[in-house]
Amino acid sequence: MLSRLARACHRHRWATLITWVLASLVLVSAGGMAKPAFDAEYALPDTDSQSAYSLLEKHFPEQATGRGEVVLHAPSGLASSQTRADVGKVLEAARQAGAVKSVIPHDDTRRGGRVNADATTGVAVLVFAAPRAEVPKADAKDIKQRLTAMSTDRLQVELSGSMFAPVPSTGVSETVGLAAAVAILLLLFGSLALAGLPIVVALTGLFTSMGLVMLLSKVMTVPNFSMSVAVMIVLGVGVDYALFIATRYRSARQEGQPPAEAVATAAATSGRAVLFAGTTVIVSLGGMLFMGIPFIYGLAASCALGVLATLALGLTLVPALLGLCDRWLTRPGRLERRTTRTMRSPSSLTTRHAGKIACVGVVALLVLCSPALSMRLGAADAKNAATSETTRRAYDLKRQAFGAGSTAPLSVVADLHGTDPSALGALTDRLRRTSGVDRVAPPAVSRDGKAALVTVIPQTAAQDEATPRLVRTLRTEVLPRSTAGTRLRLHVGGLTATSVDLTERMADKLLVFVLAVVVISLILLAAMFRSLLVPLQAVALTLLALGASYGLLTAVFQWGWGAGLVGAGSTGPLESYMPMTLMALLFGLSMDYQVFVLSRVREAYDGGRDAREAVAEGLRSSGRVVLAAALIMAAVFGAFTLSPDRIMKQFGLGLATAVLIETFLVLVVTPVLLTRLGDRAWSPLGRRIRHASDTTARRPGAVH
Repeated sequence: MLSRLARACHRHRWATLITWVLASLVLVSAGGMAKPAFDAEYALPDTDSQSAYSLLEKHFPEQATGRGEVVLHAPSGLASSQTRADVGKVLEAARQAGAVKSVIPHDDTRRGGRVNADATTGVAVLVFAAPRAEVPKADAKDIKQRLTAMSTDRLQVELSGSMFAPVPSTGVSETVGLAAAVAILLLLFGSLALAGLPIVVALTGLFTSMGLVMLLSKVMTVPNFSMSVAVMIVLGVGVDYALFIATRYRSARQEGQPPAEAVATAAATSGRAVLFAGTTVIVSLGGMLFMGIPFIYGLAASCALGVLATLALGLTLVPALLGLCDRWLTRPGRLERRTTRTMRSPSSLTTRHAGKIACVGVVALLVLCSPALSMRLGAADAKNAATSETTRRAYDLKRQAFGAGSTAPLSVVADLHGTDPSALGALTDRLRRTSGVDRVAPPAVSRDGKAALVTVIPQTAAQDEATPRLVRTLRTEVLPRSTAGTRLRLHVGGLTATSVDLTERMADKLLVFVLAVVVISLILLAAMFRSLLVPLQAVALTLLALGASYGLLTAVFQWGWGAGLVGAGSTGPLESYMPMTLMALLFGLSMDYQVFVLSRVREAYDGGRDAREAVAEGLRSSGRVVLAAALIMAAVFGAFTLSPDRIMKQFGLGLATAVLIETFLVLVVTPVLLTRLGDRAWSPLGRRIRHASDTTARRPGAVH
């Protein structure tokens, strides 16, 4: 089937190329005109924080709308006449902004304004007409520029709130990644055509996936960072998939096959490996749909659409481009001949030293895995932003003036159910006596008298380990005791509580997700290679690469080791959805290399070579391509550490590290294991196969 599809696309090469170019342009244009609605508010059904938000939305609509803060700091005090005049101008400018519904001055403490003890720092509240996630970016940017520009020597003006956070940009990362891909292709293959073909496929996939993700945001909840993650994945796999198929075509042409036959051979061998790898990525991402979190559905669907589009491009557009570029693809460049001789030299990785190298490498990777045992999950906040950002400066000012917990307020929302609001006095007294609570605001009763809001300020910041413990203590001990014998229903909400709920939801289902991905990968590999030991070693090595990636992320972002090298900023927990998403992506991406190498080994084995010779032949024919593909993918992923966004830095570093480690395992450890196992590696039950005089007769059909 793949061969027939490749032949058809090769025969109608111009029609295939024009169709894909037009389709990508139409999709990205349609997505832009549809005005994508990416979500910055992550709803968590059936959680305590979501129940609190629903009550606020129903009974305190002014609290449920978007709210930002203007942090005012005057070293000489906010009460001086000159400073008061400056403050008045700032607040008046805020009131005139079209997106702002009202402004609560810093000295109106009854409605939410705040002033510290020495009156040097105050916090005014901006109440927007739209929910926080729906505040127009242009309006938020205009307010930020206008108000921060009003800072003087007497008065520092900073803004706090997610609408004022920097919008992550990946344009530089994409450019650097693609430039690195071209350089690596030219260095290892010395062919401009072979360097350009994968880039054309990656760019076409980029536009196609961008359009699909933008349209997807109109029909389901898609988080605002999904586009960046999908783009990163598409660029990486787009280049790799095209490279695998193109190099297989090239070797077939150099063996004397005519173009149409070479395309069919490439599709039946490398095309099949690409199809398997892409399917594994999509299936792994599909497992994220069972997490019960809407925004995770959007992230998984965005990445899956990108991979699906890239897979379709690899199996259709690549054969067409091979037909168009055939005359420039058939001759190896000088650099390629040099690297080929290196791969075939006595220092090849299949020599007697490979076993020692493999053992040392595996031990080193196990050590690298150890930090993952201390991995904490959570969410980034303004603390992790660069000091050049107004949200980070506002965070520092609030922390210094009002304490660490002022940056992580908790909202205790009461559904009164006819209870007298005066009964809330006992609740606030109990909250004030709770360990870890800094202060408690007086209860605010809704206008309809059916709900009440109590703001609790912890003693610690949101990313401190004590703050999630406080949230759990309130929910399991303090609030149940306060409502015993009453009709009160209490819920703990706010951004900090939502982060706690998200982390716990992820942690609860991570083990099931891991088991599901591992089992599915084993089944797919076993079906492809009709072997038991080959899938087991492949999955085990992939888990080792994943663990090492987790360990490195923990050491860099949580412990701060080498954080300055990637601009990670302040230390903090890893994003709660990072381990699961990395695993879903890595299992598919790493299987790409496993399948490509193992397919060539199996091809040589079924062609009459003994087990040891088959490993050496398979590695010689695929090693350089896998190395090039890994370097390209690592460069593309690593370039995303240049993004100012902490989430993209974690994705980029985690995937780049895992891909490089997986490449070492595939090119060094896997050949050692297969050589030691011999014929047993390719037996369905891992048993030793007796040699017969006719070696081809005892072996199953070739796996291409």
